[in-house]
Amino acid sequence: MTNPQDMESRLSRVEVDLADLKQIVAETSRNVSELRSSIATLADIVASHEVLHEESRQRFEQFVERSDRDRALMLQLIQAIAQGRNGG
Repeated sequence: MTNPQDMESRLSRVEVDLADLKQIVAETSRNVSELRSSIATLADIVASHEVLHEESRQRFEQFVERSDRDRALMLQLIQAIAQGRNGG
């Protein structure tokens, strides 16, 4: 038969272990909550970045289109000047 003092000692250790386990579970729960918050923040940052990237891409495309038009106009102007000098 087990000694009652041994049982009390074991019970005391189990209670301490249980308290430690509860503390670990609470800390893990807080960490999971913080991680979820961080993930949500990162998702917001990624979404904002994608929007800004798309806006930047569209501005770049517009810039290229304007540059192409300007280049074509400059070429026409140069050709007109050249024809004028050549008596055209």
